[in-house]
Amino acid sequence: MELIKLKVREHNSKGSNATLITDKFIESCTKLDASIFESLIDEDQYFENKDKYEFLSFLKAQFDHAKKIGLDKTIVGYGSCGACQVGCRTHEFFGADGKIRFAYLINQKDGEVKDIFNCNASSGWFKK
Repeated sequence: MELIKLKVREHNSKGSNATLITDKFIESCTKLDASIFESLIDEDQYFENKDKYEFLSFLKAQFDHAKKIGLDKTIVGYGSCGACQVGCRTHEFFGADGKIRFAYLINQKDGEVKDIFNCNASSGWFKK
């Protein structure tokens, strides 16, 4: 299980911009289009030793896989992390068939987006 952690531009991550970041990330995931979110990531931010473009490449690979199996969009739902951020709310993205395709935890504190994690232990992965 690989943890992917994203840090966003600090000046973009506070107040009303925190809502924008969250909304654009979710829109990017539901429309399977990484470019929607790209401008909000700082050029020189690193996370899990991955730079902006490595993270976007990972995100695009998830989206490409979803498209390869016939999805043109996903449906967002909510779950909770069962591993490294136990109990924290996750955003789960499902195909029309109801199967989870990927999940992310958007870590906010005091009205600021701190991190975005790919969550492979979100509760939706364990539903039958």
